Amino acid sequence: MIDLKLTDSQRAEIAEALDDPELRERHQRRLLTIRMHDLGVPHFKIAATLNITNDTVTNYLKLYQSGSIQALLEDRYYRPVSSVEPWLEEIAAVFEAQPVASCGEAAFRIVEITGIRLSDSQVGHIMRRLGMKYQKSASMPGKADPQMQFDFLRDELLPRLEEAREGKRRVFFVDAVHFVMGAFLGMIWAFSRVFVRTGSGRQRYSILGAVETRDHDFVSVRSTGSVNSETICELIRKIDEAYPGEEITLVMDNARYQRNQKVADLAESVKVELLYLPAYSPNLNLIERVWRLVKAKCLRNRYYAKFALFKSAIDDFIDSLSSDNRHYLKTLVTENFQLFEIPKS
Repeated sequence: MIDLKLTDSQRAEIAEALDDPELRERHQRRLLTIRMHDLGVPHFKIAATLNITNDTVTNYLKLYQSGSIQALLEDRYYRPVSSVEPWLEEIAAVFEAQPVASCGEAAFRIVEITGIRLSDSQVGHIMRRLGMKYQKSASMPGKADPQMQFDFLRDELLPRLEEAREGKRRVFFVDAVHFVMGAFLGMIWAFSRVFVRTGSGRQRYSILGAVETRDHDFVSVRSTGSVNSETICELIRKIDEAYPGEEITLVMDNARYQRNQKVADLAESVKVELLYLPAYSPNLNLIERVWRLVKAKCLRNRYYAKFALFKSAIDDFIDSLSSDNRHYLKTLVTENFQLFEIPKS
C-alpha cells in the first residue's frame, strides 16, 4: 500500500490549489484524495466519499508520487496547450505587466497574442505552469515612497533590530486600533452563503499596543474612548517601568497624538527613543500583523449581542498573547518586511 508523507509546504500547496474557484471537479477529486490520505482516512472511505473506486484512489496516489501536484492538475484527456508553446514567454510577460482577474480574461488575452482560443481550464493549466497563483490582491498607500522606505529600513530600523537581537536594546512597534462593534466578514467554507449578524457600529473599543521583537512581549493601553497624547504617555510610562535601565526604541507612525511636544518631552525624560516611520508606511509596522490576528481569531464571522461580550472577547485574546498564545507573536513578529518596490542598487 502506498503511504505518502506530506510536508507542510506540500499541504499548503494542495490547500491553495483547492481554493481556486475555477478548479475542475476531476482535479478537485484528485487533490482531495491526497489530502484525505494524508489525514489518515482509509482508502475505502476515500473512495466512498468521493464516489470513485479503490483502484482510482491508488492511481491518484501513484500519480502524485511520480509527478507531484502538477501531475494531478494535468488534464490527461485533452491537452492542446502545446499549440501556444511558442508564445509562452510572451504570454508570461503580458500577464506580469497586466495581471488578469479570471481565466476567461486570460483566454481573451491569449487570443490577442496567438490567435488561438483555449478553454478556461486549459488557460488555468497554462497559468499554473507559468508559476502563477490565484491569490487575493493587496492595497498600498498611493503616496508611499518606496525609496524612502528602503532607506529607512536599511539605515534606521535594521541596525536597531540587530542591537535588539544582541540584547543591547528593546524595539517595540507601536500603533492604535479601533475595533468597531459590527460585522467582521471573511472567507469561510460553507455549503451555502453564511449571513453574520451585525451590531449598530456605534460602539468601539480602542487599543494602543506595543509589540516587542526579542521576547515578543505585548504591552497595551485599552479604552472605550479615544486614543490621544495622554494614552501614548501612559504607554511610554508602562514600558519604561516594565524594563528599567534598558535601551528602548518605540517605532511608530506620524499620527499627531504620537508626534507632539508633550510625548517628546516625556520620552526624553525617561530616555526612551521615539523612531518615526516614513509617511504612509504601515507595511513597516509589525504590529499591524497583530491587529489582523486579533480580528481573525476572535472577531471575523462572529456576532456579539452585547458590547461587553465584544470587548471581553478582544481582551481575553490579547491577554493570551502574553501566555498561551505567545507562539502567534513569535511567528508573526519577524523581520520579514514587505517592500512595495525594491530600489535598484
